[in-house]
Amino acid sequence: DNSLNIIKEFAANDDRISFIDKKNTGVSDARNKGIALSKGKFIAFLDADDVWKSDFLKLVLARFSEDNLLGLVHSDNQIINEYSEKLNQINASFEGYVLDKLLLGGENEYIFAISSVVVKKEVIDNVGQFDVHLTNGADHEFYFRVAKKYKIGRVSKVGIYYRLHANNMHANIELLEKDTLAIYKKSDETNLFKNSTFRRKCISNIYLILAGSFWNDGDNKRKGIHYIIKSIITYPPVIFKLIKKIFN
Repeated sequence: DNSLNIIKEFAANDDRISFIDKKNTGVSDARNKGIALSKGKFIAFLDADDVWKSDFLKLVLARFSEDNLLGLVHSDNQIINEYSEKLNQINASFEGYVLDKLLLGGENEYIFAISSVVVKKEVIDNVGQFDVHLTNGADHEFYFRVAKKYKIGRVSKVGIYYRLHANNMHANIELLEKDTLAIYKKSDETNLFKNSTFRRKCISNIYLILAGSFWNDGDNKRKGIHYIIKSIITYPPVIFKLIKKIFN
């Protein structure tokens, strides 16, 4: 689609733009390369299929200026389809000291998209870059490490358009499963859970998310039932959540 030449033309006419053409070694490695070459105090991410609104960076940086404790700020987002048509769905997430909410898988709340995120460079220097062994869940695992040490901020306005189409990375259920299990194993090894009961509840919630993914999107009822059973065994009170879902 001639993207490389278009970008090179912009870069040639604006010394603020640096263009790096590298071999595809995965999304995490690409982000880390950009972070390593960056010179500013803030790092923002924009996935290829998403769109920033013209005032996105202005809104986010204004939110940083309101609270020196913020390490990461995100905005709300609106869903668009593959034809860039706006859908009637706006996703809003949470703010504050949110590690527990993130570990719980959001608990029916939306977890902010990476294209809506701006983070201080000093925060990345402290918590580390993206885990190159992860693909689908690398952004969430990164959020865990940031939220362990820093306050998260939110801009309660739509700052980006998040595109949904058949090729979205999260549509790969097997990859979602692999990365999710690896993330929670790593979270356990790095002592992110405040106690054993909370750990079981978090992992049970994740098993339910995987169950729903296989049952609905992956059309694999057997795998869905497998994770429902694992969820109940891991944290039996989850059965009340299941009953509520059935009757709703």
